[in-house]
Amino acid sequence: MSFFKRGNFAAIRGAFIKSFVVASTLALSMPTLANAQTSITVVQGPDAQPRNILPTRGGNLPWVKNVFETLTLRDQETREPQPLLATRWTVAEDGLSINLHLRDDVLFHTGRKMTAEDVKFTLETAAAPETAAQTGFIARQFETIEVVSDTELNITFTSPLPGLFDLFEETPIVDKETYANREDGSQVVGTGLYKFANWTPGSEIVLERFVDHRNAVDGQIDVINHAIIRDPTAILAALRSKRAQVAFNLVPRIAQTLQRDPSFEIHSGGGAIFPLGLNTTMPPFDNKDVRQAVGYAIDRERINDQVFAGVGTPTSLFFNPSEAGYSEELANTYAYDPERAKSMIDAAGVSGQTIKMIIPAIPPNRATAEIVQNNLREVGLNVEVEVLDVPTYDQRQVAGDLGQSFILIHGLVGYGSPSLLSAAPSIREGNPSQFWTEEYVALRNALDVSSIEDRPAALEALSEYMVDEAFSLAIVQSANQTVISSSVEGAVLSARGHLLLQDARLAN
Repeated sequence: MSFFKRGNFAAIRGAFIKSFVVASTLALSMPTLANAQTSITVVQGPDAQPRNILPTRGGNLPWVKNVFETLTLRDQETREPQPLLATRWTVAEDGLSINLHLRDDVLFHTGRKMTAEDVKFTLETAAAPETAAQTGFIARQFETIEVVSDTELNITFTSPLPGLFDLFEETPIVDKETYANREDGSQVVGTGLYKFANWTPGSEIVLERFVDHRNAVDGQIDVINHAIIRDPTAILAALRSKRAQVAFNLVPRIAQTLQRDPSFEIHSGGGAIFPLGLNTTMPPFDNKDVRQAVGYAIDRERINDQVFAGVGTPTSLFFNPSEAGYSEELANTYAYDPERAKSMIDAAGVSGQTIKMIIPAIPPNRATAEIVQNNLREVGLNVEVEVLDVPTYDQRQVAGDLGQSFILIHGLVGYGSPSLLSAAPSIREGNPSQFWTEEYVALRNALDVSSIEDRPAALEALSEYMVDEAFSLAIVQSANQTVISSSVEGAVLSARGHLLLQDARLAN
């Protein structure tokens, strides 16, 4: 493995750009320390968002769980929660409280010891609506958080919380003393094996091993460089030239070109749901028949093949196909049927109308929108697409203000249905489709309070209603495909798609 001084970053990046792609498309770094410290480079498309540590953001998935730790982490096979910062817990028989015990040997990267006060601060911050944490709705159902000691808390709830451990797994514990200074990247302080050492927006993120971590041992990778590269061809070139060892969430069609190469392994974990949302308060989508017609007009198989290289799951449902109560029949409700769609559009008297569609500037959304645009044109609806930068799109999505129609992306594959319902902006309260009826609320509540035995029937009843109302049309559930070089051992993806490098080592 070659080692380079960090000061050589500009020269290395310039040489790479000159060798592989047009200069305006790349920003690749390969800095390592000069004193024989080991390093790897991870390439990722979206940039980091240090401001959004508690909400899930695509640019944070490759690094956030290496810098921060959570109370629990689900077992990859059983999906049962396992101790991480919490050592043990007891849920009351009535399901209305939990007693949590914490490790007593956890240090923040400032050197300060983590206490139960930091956990309380984190959970209260996650609960704040302005934080926009996907699982914050769970924390908002806490009645009290009582700090018993530095290593013990009691939490009481207004009602049993089936998604409680989703909250614990998805909420990085933050340092209450430095959290306010995170936005510019100067103080992104966690308890993980790696420190957030440097961030150059749009270019690179540098993590350095925290030698005082309780699990720090010789042989671990010392420096992890995250290079921001948006050009898939350039990412492929970086992998093949060994300038990068990991490509996070690589475009499926590019990832598949490496499938037979023994120098790489493709790892899947987490993923995203891509729905087409329709504003039920704006014509013509205030007519359910028109919304259903759009469902039949979408060629999901083509989108999966052309945009996701055939590795996604075309479906009319938001829920995990492996979850009990997921109905294959309902998942295929809107099988591609353009003749039926055109007939319904004509019958509704809206043929020839022009609709506006907003999408984020994310490649899969752009490619999906192009196919949907053609699909709808074939059945009589013209589509004008407006592309927003991702921060603006995120703000409008949270506010539920995306206009007439919109293609969203929710990196929520792996959530259980009770948590997904309130985490996914497309289907939660305040959704941009402006859909919220008494029957919808009743069916959601029935799922929330259902027993394990009754949950499959409750999920199927809710799915049937959502598919019929067609206010948000699921298109594809994609898989996060991350390519890892054989020169790195022990790197894995969590079930939710986070890159975990705590056990990573350089081969040989």
